[in-house]
Amino acid sequence: MAKKDKKVKKEEPPDAVQQEEELLATTDLEPEPEEVQYTDTSYTSASFEYIPVVVEGIKPKKKKKGKKKAEEKVVKKTSSELFQWSEESLPLEEEKKVEEEQVVVKKKKGKKKKEEKEEIPDFEKPKNWKKMNKKEREAWLLERIEEWRAEMEAEKQARLAGAKEKRLALARERSELMARDNAEQDIRRDILAKTVNLFNKYEKQKLDFVRNKELQAEWQQYLRCDGLPDPRVVTQMNTYIHVWQESGASDDGELDRRFTEVLPMLAMLDEFVANSRQYTALQAQSFTEVRLGLREQLFLAIQCTSFTLLRDLEHRLKWDTIKLATYHREFKGLKLNIWVAVPLPTRKPKPVESEPEPVELSFPSMSVAVKLPKTIDGSRVCVRAARSTIDLLSENSPSFHLRHEIANRYEDLFIFNVKEHTETYKIKKEQDDIRNKFFKEIRDKIKEVENFLKANPYTKNEKEKEELDNLNLAEPPFLPDPRTFIGEQNEKNFAKYLKSCMTRIRTGEVNLRKYRICSGVLNLDLLVTPPQPKRIRGGVFITTLEVPQQLKPMKYQVQYRAPSPPPPGVTRTPEEIETELKKVEAQYEKLALVCIDLPQDVMWTDPPVVCQWQEPRKLWTSNYVNDYKYNEDKLTVQFRTGVLWPIGIATLRYGNMPYQGWDMKPDPAGKGVIVTVTGVCVTVTWVCVGNKVQLKWIANATTSALKEHFNKPYSVKKMVQIMREAACDFFPDFDAHSYIEASCPKEWVMERHNYHAMAFLSRAYNFQWSRWNVGAGSRNIIMQIREAVDKKREAKFQLLQVTPQRASILRCIELSQEFNMEPIVGLQFYPDLFTLNMSYGSVDARRATFDMKYRLVETVFDLLQELKVCSYS
Repeated sequence: MAKKDKKVKKEEPPDAVQQEEELLATTDLEPEPEEVQYTDTSYTSASFEYIPVVVEGIKPKKKKKGKKKAEEKVVKKTSSELFQWSEESLPLEEEKKVEEEQVVVKKKKGKKKKEEKEEIPDFEKPKNWKKMNKKEREAWLLERIEEWRAEMEAEKQARLAGAKEKRLALARERSELMARDNAEQDIRRDILAKTVNLFNKYEKQKLDFVRNKELQAEWQQYLRCDGLPDPRVVTQMNTYIHVWQESGASDDGELDRRFTEVLPMLAMLDEFVANSRQYTALQAQSFTEVRLGLREQLFLAIQCTSFTLLRDLEHRLKWDTIKLATYHREFKGLKLNIWVAVPLPTRKPKPVESEPEPVELSFPSMSVAVKLPKTIDGSRVCVRAARSTIDLLSENSPSFHLRHEIANRYEDLFIFNVKEHTETYKIKKEQDDIRNKFFKEIRDKIKEVENFLKANPYTKNEKEKEELDNLNLAEPPFLPDPRTFIGEQNEKNFAKYLKSCMTRIRTGEVNLRKYRICSGVLNLDLLVTPPQPKRIRGGVFITTLEVPQQLKPMKYQVQYRAPSPPPPGVTRTPEEIETELKKVEAQYEKLALVCIDLPQDVMWTDPPVVCQWQEPRKLWTSNYVNDYKYNEDKLTVQFRTGVLWPIGIATLRYGNMPYQGWDMKPDPAGKGVIVTVTGVCVTVTWVCVGNKVQLKWIANATTSALKEHFNKPYSVKKMVQIMREAACDFFPDFDAHSYIEASCPKEWVMERHNYHAMAFLSRAYNFQWSRWNVGAGSRNIIMQIREAVDKKREAKFQLLQVTPQRASILRCIELSQEFNMEPIVGLQFYPDLFTLNMSYGSVDARRATFDMKYRLVETVFDLLQELKVCSYS
């Protein structure tokens, strides 16, 4: 055994195999990595120490032919061991021989662990591959492998260099961005600050103008001396309400006088509350409290008058027959009807009583009819129908008012940019600290790995080299641009604001942020007739006194829900369907049937929602409404209900939104500005003249609503109130994004400032909506713009981009195939639309801008703020 071992050692020196592996591992074709200096923002691989060339061992002497053949065999085995032959390169017999030889060599080297083989791709064979012999194929493969390794090394070095160049480019870009931001901020301090001061000056002039008008009206009210309080003076209004409460009983004459006095007061207080910015917070709160107190007292007066009328049927009601007494009167804001069935003395019952007939009532003055169920005794019933033109109930509901005001509603754009600029620098410093910390850790790890490689120069260290390459290519965590980060945070904050404005509603409750009660409230009540005075001798009347003296409702409450239709796929027999229909009809007989003709002063574009007022919970609900039917042609609704509570007809507030388009241009026939907005159902046109706005036209209207208001001048707030009451609401609140699909909320400070600039340019430019605006994001407003000074030559529309930082004219147009935010060539930096016109606009456009009067500017500005065309189109 010892002799055999010695022979093996003589035939195959161990150095020969080791040398062959080292020569193939460190070929001269692999370039050495370059030595690179580190910087704060980038780094590359440090240089490796020079690995000495391995000197080939001394060739053994040629003593015997057997030894020489053995050496040649060993060399062939080790060379073929380094390649991954394809299936087409060698026959199967040669592959088996190579595998056997590899096993023999591994046994001779005494290695226990298998080394990881290099993954070499399959190369495309040359055309003369089949003509090549084995040595030529091996030579060709060797050459291709060396070329492939050189390419891989070059690619790796290119990646390292590219990573370094990328880091340098990003650092350069960040530096240039902040330098440009600083330069732009300097321009804002000079130009934008002056623009904001001009805007604030016009707003202040408009507020002073309104205050002077109120002072004149207050003086005229004082000179009138009609005994009525001035709604502008809260103390007088509180005294008026207190005296009214202490006056006690009320009759129909007193109610008529109160309606005549109170309705103008409520109209004034509504406008005061809407224009609360011109008052202090305490004054605004006082106006709101007085307004709510006046509405509540008016509601109580209606109830008290109804009780007074029912307390004396003989003298206050009209007797149609000996059994029936009725009352009908129209007030300035109320229609009141009472129907009473007076019980006669009891008689002996018949042996077989006939089935009672249901009571059917009709109130033509308010276009209402009701059919009571048979379970209600028609000989002892009292029905009151009262329809008020104003809604005295909804404001008591928790879902009526906007829960929270937007934080930066009146913040100007210059202050907004100063805050954002400061925040940008703060975020940039935090990001730079994160990057510097990351690069320091990477440099320390690289130094550690390089020291290890220097200490072990004669080993492969593939894992360490791979780790070094990964460290050189490592990038810090993604950190967005500070401006982008701030925009994303603002969007998240606005989403939180919308969520905070949401109101939790119960099952069947009508959310008054989404719906609005139109055409007033219908009180359809089943009442118990109060005790009547009885005449005795001597002209004396005696009656029973009930406390409290108020209307007492009759006990009637039936809750029923029709069964839902069967699930899909379930079939029923005709007998089962007929049985179920009979059950439903039997249940419907227990409910009251109400038919209402919808008034023509409301624009009914969608099927309305019928609801009833739950007094204890202060909310509108539809839980007791069944068998609802809406006739769009005749504009009637019919339903069955198990309770006779106050009835409201609710419409979807934002059924016309989002806008399909809008346009604003100078009035060619006057000195005003025409604003046209196309909604989902109708198109509305307004004309702003001076400090008033007129409703010019409504296209595609379903009724004659609002025609009486055409060409009449109103303030913007009054116009909003009139159109909302007619169910033509084009004036979304700040929480409307929660109820309108496909809206595009914009940064409000930017949007508000842009509306002010548009108002200044409204007599010089024509503005239109753009289809690119919806997808432009919250910090980009895209619209079309063209000069409209020269009426003979009409310019072409261009795309205008407005951001919180700048305003620019874009290269692309509305009809472009793709949207591009690149500005036109040579356009300078302009902080907003107003300054863009001062340099980019024509001389006539600039002259028309400064000829604008503050009253027209602020009227257009207020209308655009209410419409919010940039956020909903």
